[in-house]
Amino acid sequence: MVMEIEIEQSARKHGCADNEIRHAVLHSIGHEQIEGYGDEMTVVFVGQPHPGALPDNLLEVIVSKWQDGQLHAFHAMPLTSRWQHLRYQ
Repeated sequence: MVMEIEIEQSARKHGCADNEIRHAVLHSIGHEQIEGYGDEMTVVFVGQPHPGALPDNLLEVIVSKWQDGQLHAFHAMPLTSRWQHLRYQ
């Protein structure tokens, strides 16, 4: 089964391409569920933007399951210190 992820415009503001965002989520090396908006399930994923990326070339991507049942990535950028701990899961 292939997981579909809608990429919101806000996820692109740091220059991450859609295929990089999807790859980081689908091949994540760590994740953590966080409090989302209302009762939406929201998860932070840490992963490489493409196969063969350097070990330090990681993205943080935040995805929520909206009321429409679809997964929506609304944040993506190079890994920051806030989510650094997820790379060691």
